[in-house]
Amino acid sequence: MADRTCIYMSPYNAPLCSECGHDLSLCECVDPDALAHERLHSIDGLIFTMVRDELVADRTADPDTVHLLGTLMEKLGLLSIAMARHDRGLSTTTQEVLREAVRVATMAIRVASEGDSNYSYVFPAVETELPAGPTARQY
Repeated sequence: MADRTCIYMSPYNAPLCSECGHDLSLCECVDPDALAHERLHSIDGLIFTMVRDELVADRTADPDTVHLLGTLMEKLGLLSIAMARHDRGLSTTTQEVLREAVRVATMAIRVASEGDSNYSYVFPAVETELPAGPTARQY
């Protein structure tokens, strides 16, 4: 059994193997334990954990959806400034850049999932309206 971590989500949010296309519980080319370990301990996994924690804290502190898109743009601007300052060696640490990136991701998730009460966007009501696919940049 290979230690393969290439999976994608079906339109019904079930993890599928990108090698054979089967559900992971039926797939023989993926080790679920190795996959779970990789997800938890990879750089992506750690960042996802940070984003999840920030998302919970942000929704608790400000459950309102007014101006979420504006807040996302503000956070993106702060990330750009942090990266430029870091690139120029102007007292911005890698941790500060990461912190701003996590905040941008958090606000992007909130805009995608909750919308902004100033706009008419709402999250798709049925799973068949969600985009899906096995490749990077699928959405």
